[in-house]
Amino acid sequence: MLLACNGAISPPEAGTVASFGTAGSGVPGVATTRVGGPGAVMNGVVGTGSAGPSSSSSTGAAGATCHGEKLASAKRIVRLSFNQIANTIGTLFSPELAAKLIADNDIVDWEHRAFPPLQSPREGNSITDATWKTMDSMAASAAQYVVDNFATVTACGADATDACAQQYLLELADQAFRRPATAAEKERISTLYSGALRGTAGATVIEAVQYSVYAILQSPQVVYRTEFGADWTVDGRMSDLELASALSFFLTDNLPDAQLIAAANDGKLATPTGIAAEVDRLLKTEPARKNLHGAMMSYFAFPQLESVKIDDPAFTDGLRNSMYHEAELFLQNVLWNGHVTDLLLSKQTTVNANLAKVYGATFPAPGAKLDADGFGPITMPDLRMGILTQPGFLATRSRPDKTSVVGRGLLIKNAFLCTETPPPPESIAETIASIVAANPDASERDLANIRAMTSPCFSCHQTFDAYGLALDSFDVIGRHRMTDPKGRPIDTSVTLPEQVGGGMAKDAVEVAMKLAASGGFAECMGRNLMNYALADVSAGAAELDSCAVDEVAQAFAQTDGSFSALIRSVATSQGFVARSKGIAQ
Repeated sequence: MLLACNGAISPPEAGTVASFGTAGSGVPGVATTRVGGPGAVMNGVVGTGSAGPSSSSSTGAAGATCHGEKLASAKRIVRLSFNQIANTIGTLFSPELAAKLIADNDIVDWEHRAFPPLQSPREGNSITDATWKTMDSMAASAAQYVVDNFATVTACGADATDACAQQYLLELADQAFRRPATAAEKERISTLYSGALRGTAGATVIEAVQYSVYAILQSPQVVYRTEFGADWTVDGRMSDLELASALSFFLTDNLPDAQLIAAANDGKLATPTGIAAEVDRLLKTEPARKNLHGAMMSYFAFPQLESVKIDDPAFTDGLRNSMYHEAELFLQNVLWNGHVTDLLLSKQTTVNANLAKVYGATFPAPGAKLDADGFGPITMPDLRMGILTQPGFLATRSRPDKTSVVGRGLLIKNAFLCTETPPPPESIAETIASIVAANPDASERDLANIRAMTSPCFSCHQTFDAYGLALDSFDVIGRHRMTDPKGRPIDTSVTLPEQVGGGMAKDAVEVAMKLAASGGFAECMGRNLMNYALADVSAGAAELDSCAVDEVAQAFAQTDGSFSALIRSVATSQGFVARSKGIAQ
């Protein structure tokens, strides 16, 4: 029955995608074929992962050279995440149903998703046995919901006619597909309903609607979205309706609303101005703010607080939860009321009495009003600034019994400068062990100095140890300290890596200021959000020195510096609105 309804998604007239797996076809585990990307197959050719036909370089306004094309990803088919499917079903039927699907299928909430969304092993970009089972469960639950609420959902009444039922199904398909169903798709839906279900199977009207809804929700037109544009064989923009879907799932994690669909149909998404207007409208809505706030909580790894183990009697579950809530409140304020650099530079945070003790701050502050949870605003002490010195951020990279200069340094390098460091080769494991064994009483500064003089350790550690040393004046749960556990004074002065301009910084505050002033920070945040918007980066990703990221950074430099402006700069960039042909030629 599902095969009668589900049709493979084909690109526009220029060609078709070979071996596209049909979701819900009764063949779980069928993998999809992407246009371009590693391992993609197009006309029998194995892809190399190139996002464009060739690489190039150009010089940006600041004089820095960018590399590659402005199109970060190849034309492709993108699977919706579990959250996006649940949210879609919630919009089609009931928000309460979406919440039930998330709970029943053990889908992570909005703050625990992967960044980008499809990079979690539980998600992936293709249909496997496990992913098919989850989507099948959600579709079946939604179909049952229609049965249980038939008159309300379909508006056909208790004595529904075939004509009303089929009209409902066709209207549902238009909304679920995020575009008008084609004549062939309408024919398959009608044939499934009237031929296979009402005719051959002898189903009642309600039963026929139930299984038709189930089939529609399992169709590839629902669980995937395309990014082909008018001609998938050449570089170019997505179609306006494809762009509407990409924009909506980026901002709200849900299918496009009626206004966005109307904007696409009216040609208003054909210009950066038109796209920016829709971005600004959506960013004022609660779904968009909740989605992007959750994405940034995930990006900064705050969910790791739930599992981190620290052997300090002060680190109770209550303090752990307080750290997490401080991060939520801090990001909420910065993202929607401040500037992107406030992530590093803000002196304002919100804590409760328990956290105030960690900060060493007077609580409540004079004249401050506390919320229902006992949280109120404070100004951070002089030696603290921004997210780097928040207890929750520091605790996520602490070891059970001591701080970790390496762990904290890597976190800063990765999160704010987007440069990952490969793990040390197994061949130097004995070297590391011998250094530690030979220096049992060495301070963190001593160990960093040894690494700086030991090959091949210094080549990597010189790019991040300084950040961790500057934060070493904060203990495992983020309390400020002047001496280490053995009573030795802690020196937080460091020589910064060239990536942030080099020079000296005396403490974490000066490190935060250097990071914020760094061009690499703005580029990193743009790159992060571009890849989040792409959702699946296996067919091409925005790289830090790419022209796709350079375009975003230059556009953002001309704005007020807000998080909303950064989102707008990403959404109006060529890297977001257009795709390369990959290896489709």
